[in-house]
Amino acid sequence: MYFIVKLWQRLRGKEFEEAFKSSKKYFGHYIVLFISDSLGNKVGFVTSKKVGGAVQRNRARRIMREAFLKVEPFLPADKSYILVARNSINGKKMQDVLNDFIRMLREEGINIS
Repeated sequence: MYFIVKLWQRLRGKEFEEAFKSSKKYFGHYIVLFISDSLGNKVGFVTSKKVGGAVQRNRARRIMREAFLKVEPFLPADKSYILVARNSINGKKMQDVLNDFIRMLREEGINIS
């Protein structure tokens, strides 16, 4: 029997502020990626009202979460990641967001094979 160990915790409240202040920013077509060394293995997904109504925001979060889970085995666990949806994410497929995310990770020096 196999067990999946949960390595990533979600960012909460004030941790977002700390992560935003002490992070590197990478701008993509569909998301903005913040990578911080200060909080360890945590992840956050942000969608503002500029993205659209509740349905569009929830879909954007699901797409970003799925893209993160696809590359999660390759990510170093000593960093925290915040994915912020841009307005252009509406109507895009997960593969488009995944390619954008991988491109930004390569800019950071994280190689995804």
